[in-house]
Amino acid sequence: MHNHKGPRTERVIEEAYATTLDPERYEALLAAWHEYISTLPDGGDDIFLADNLNSHFQHALAILDRIGRVEAREETARIIVDQMPGPALVMKPECEILCANEACLGALGGQAPKGLMDLEFEDGALEKLRAWARPNAVFNEQTQFLLFTTPFGLPGTDMRFLATRISLHAGKGTTSEDAILLAAVDVHMNGLMADQLAEAYGFSPAELDVAFRLVRGETPEEIARNRAAKLATVRTQIRGILAKLDTSSMTDAVRVLTSFGATMNISGAIARHSPARRDVDRWRGWQQMTLSDGRGFTWLEQGDPNGRPVLFFHHLYLGPGWTDPSVEALGRQGWRVIAPSRPGFGQSDGATTSSPDERIQATLDACIELLDRLGLQTVLVIGHANGLIHAQSFAVRNPHRVYALLSVSGETSWQDGMEEDLPWHHRVIATTLKRAPSAIGFLARATVAFIDSSREDFLLTTLHRDSLLEQRVARRPEVKRVIMDGLRHTVRQGANGFVAEIRMALTDRRETARRVTCPFRIIHGLQDKVFKPEMFDFFVSAVPNAKLIPVEDAGQYLLYSHWPMVIAEMEKLWRDTQGGGADPSKSRAGFA
Repeated sequence: MHNHKGPRTERVIEEAYATTLDPERYEALLAAWHEYISTLPDGGDDIFLADNLNSHFQHALAILDRIGRVEAREETARIIVDQMPGPALVMKPECEILCANEACLGALGGQAPKGLMDLEFEDGALEKLRAWARPNAVFNEQTQFLLFTTPFGLPGTDMRFLATRISLHAGKGTTSEDAILLAAVDVHMNGLMADQLAEAYGFSPAELDVAFRLVRGETPEEIARNRAAKLATVRTQIRGILAKLDTSSMTDAVRVLTSFGATMNISGAIARHSPARRDVDRWRGWQQMTLSDGRGFTWLEQGDPNGRPVLFFHHLYLGPGWTDPSVEALGRQGWRVIAPSRPGFGQSDGATTSSPDERIQATLDACIELLDRLGLQTVLVIGHANGLIHAQSFAVRNPHRVYALLSVSGETSWQDGMEEDLPWHHRVIATTLKRAPSAIGFLARATVAFIDSSREDFLLTTLHRDSLLEQRVARRPEVKRVIMDGLRHTVRQGANGFVAEIRMALTDRRETARRVTCPFRIIHGLQDKVFKPEMFDFFVSAVPNAKLIPVEDAGQYLLYSHWPMVIAEMEKLWRDTQGGGADPSKSRAGFA
């Protein structure tokens, strides 16, 4: 066999490992890989495997997976501590601190703690916490929590902390990792919270003050002195507090009061961190059903829930979501976009298939079950970019349920050599599938690693290096949000669905398109660098029933940047097929 090993091979190996340590070398890895793969003949898997690159890729993937799991768990930990109203941190049972929130860092003078010693707790508190937290410690409901008081932050400041055993997850299919949440539970409530506590337990103002002092660690003698009251009076007030809390000891009373205060504070923090419900949210929501074979199937509803139904097939790496302004317009104009996650994408369970055609059929079968479940007989079908593969197949196999087919930025032709005209990132993927398909899993998983590790911005820049227009559109907040959601949706379950549909996209499917019998329109941007104008011309030369609608100043993100034109075309198709100018609000019953 020809010996292909040389500098190109060594460079790919070097960049594969370098990228695991510095993900922003991803583009350098693609460049090295493209230089290597371009020297292979079509079907060069044997050479690729003989060069032993696959084993290096597998090692690099293992590193990426470990890094991804660590970063995912750290992100989960950060989300948890950021919900805490006071100083809080997450640590391992070995007492290594994973992250701390801003309140904790502020109390420590801005210095991020690495271990317990950095917290400067008093020795007794440290010993108690270490003994409770030790790895493999036997614990039950009584030892699930640890409550203790220690000096913290400013000199002379005592603070009560609550330690809780938690689990950190790195995503679907991974094991959880034991951890500990350590949070200050200072119950210095504001007036509203004090009123709520007094109302909940019927405390008098004096009992409320004594209760707060107990929680802060003051003894009955200290409370009497600080309140300028007799000790007997304080003891009477404490007995009243115990009775109203239905507890038998001050320790139990402190636990109840601490729980109430922590719950109020955490609830307030979550409310502050959660985005307020927007008007658009009433026109958007995820739903799920169980298919006849037991698989879970999810879809996103967008627009008027009683509107004219649209079955929307999402793009390969852009998910089912539309931008906020377009969803509001769908709702106002009486459209209901039903956008399923195809099997293996989002939260829809994958289907076991052995060929692209079987995969398409599995998607179509699931969509028929969905429409039947919703009681919808006839729909407008929209395919977004590569989603047209599924959309046109649905229209061909279920003509009685489709009154029109609309493609947004997509066509389904392919012939050898087209990969040379694709944008950089797409060209690398297409060339890999053609010459060394065994390697596509690594490139797809490397892409997943960027999304998993919250480096979407860098990935987005890499994807759009050939298009200033796409870079500009992607910077719009509402567009960037839906693109990022789409990338996460694509790789939520890993790279398998992504890889399967890449293979599907690089196959000519004009024969299926020719069999579409309903009105078939394609709206596309003349500045699209992926599906170029000449590709659409090539497509309609073989599919004469498809009508092209070009948009001068649009690119691949036409659905997001020119959504009014998309909805206008939906309206035209409705008028042309449903009785010419019929009032949509009076015509929906036929679709229920």
